[in-house]
This record gives sequence, structure tokens and C-alpha cells, in this order.
Amino acid sequence: MINFSSYWILPLLFMFHDFEELVFVPYWLKDHNPKINGRVLFGGVNRSDILAAGIWEEFCIYLLLAAVAYIMDSPLLVATAILPYLFHLIMHLIFVVNKRAYVPGAITAIIELPITIFYLYSLTTLTKAPLWEWIIVVVIMFIFFISNLKFIHWIMAEIMHKLR
Repeated sequence: MINFSSYWILPLLFMFHDFEELVFVPYWLKDHNPKINGRVLFGGVNRSDILAAGIWEEFCIYLLLAAVAYIMDSPLLVATAILPYLFHLIMHLIFVVNKRAYVPGAITAIIELPITIFYLYSLTTLTKAPLWEWIIVVVIMFIFFISNLKFIHWIMAEIMHKLR
């Protein structure tokens, strides 16, 4: 079996997916209602420059995480960071079902889902951490990435309103 375990794959997957969002979100928002169950998709940001700033911030976090994992030789850090990312990909597909139409990020989500699952499996086989450590790090990663996503959407919306 191929060893698919480089810590640097996660930032690459992230950028591949987010380039689709960066390119198509502003155009998609012009013709589609961005709300699902009262929540606004993509933070309602319809400018590529502002969206790019948020994507850049997340990319820097993924790069830093990959570097720390590499230095510490900790596949657990990347494996647990994959879980919120995997959840993010699945949410894109749920958005498609809910909207009954294309939602930016859906195509790369379909492409990346099997790759990401295999990547997670590969890193999991290298991780010798006990279950309690997995649980703690998974909870920390979900809290961190969800909080960061909320922060990014808030700050992008604030910047967009100030530039109007």
C-alpha cells in the first residue's frame, strides 16, 4: 500500500478546495440566496479580495499546523485537523442538497472526499497516541477551527461593510 502520510498534503487540499470558493462565490452570490436555515453561506462576502484574505489566514494556520506536526513528528495533529476539514467538505454537499443547485466548493468537495478519507486513514495508521489523547486533540481542533471560521466570517463581513 502507498504511504500517503505527508503532513503537507492538508494545506494543499485546503487550497485546491478554497480556490474553487474564491473564484465562484462572488458570482454565485449575485444570483443565489445565500441563506440556509437563516444562516448566510460564505459569510455573505461577495468580494474576492476580502474572501482571499480570509482564505489566506486559514491557509497560514494549516501551514503552521503542518510545520509543527513535521517538527514534532506528530501525525495526530494533522489527522485531527483533517476531521473538521472533512466535516467542512461534507457540509458543502449538504448545502447542494438543501439548495438543489451547485454551491461553490461542491465540485472539489466531491473530488476531495475520498482522498481526504484515505489521507486520514493513512495518518491514523501512523499515530500511536492513546484514545484519550485523540479525544482531547479532536475536541481542541473542532473548537479551534469552528471558532476561527466564525471569526473569519465576522471580520470579513466587517471589512466588507466598511468598504461600502
